[in-house]
Amino acid sequence: MNSLQKIEASPQRISLLEELRQQVAKDLNLETKEIPKVQLLPWLETWLDKNLGKLDLASLLYRIDLQEKAHPDSHSLAKAILEREAQKVIFRAQYSGKF
Repeated sequence: MNSLQKIEASPQRISLLEELRQQVAKDLNLETKEIPKVQLLPWLETWLDKNLGKLDLASLLYRIDLQEKAHPDSHSLAKAILEREAQKVIFRAQYSGKF
């Protein structure tokens, strides 16, 4: 079970998803209200397609804490980003006793 699935299956699902939105917003330098509450993966794919040319990809990956390996398309990059962001949320929840 990956980290996103763990969040979806958690009794604290709503608060963890909100924390995931906040983490994504922080690492993408956006406001939380710009991040949708549902359909994060398609939204992130679209966001990456629109903004990837404007971004310093190495800097973005560093902020998110992803390895600088090749991601062949925005779908695989979006999945990797959401998985890593979900891991951060779960780690924080585990250490604070919420998970």
